[in-house]
Amino acid sequence: MTQDGMVQKLKTALVFSILVNIVYGIGFFITPWILRDMAGGNPVELGWIRWSGGVLLALAVGGIQTYQKPAGQRAMVTTLTLAAILTSIGLLYPLLFEPYSVHAWFIAMPCAVTFALFVIMMRGQKAAKEILK
Repeated sequence: MTQDGMVQKLKTALVFSILVNIVYGIGFFITPWILRDMAGGNPVELGWIRWSGGVLLALAVGGIQTYQKPAGQRAMVTTLTLAAILTSIGLLYPLLFEPYSVHAWFIAMPCAVTFALFVIMMRGQKAAKEILK
């Protein structure tokens, strides 16, 4: 595979990561009451939701910068990959082992999305390992 092909796989993974982080980041940071109401669970203080939106938006900014110049960005790509799998595990655990008051789809959907993101990021990272050094 050519270096352009390797970089393209990574950039595709980064685009998916950026989109997921922007969508959830905006939802949690700017319109947390909409997500709270969609979840259908027990009421929660919006500050407990809003802070995570800031982190997701920051990850999106890091993803955009990495997309623009991926060479030497192993740390950021690793961070985005770990964020995806840890989020997926964090969502899967209560779905399987804890009682919850929100709609099951509200946990299952982002769990599946973040696991898919993890797989895509791993493939992109593996394909572009030479330029990420």
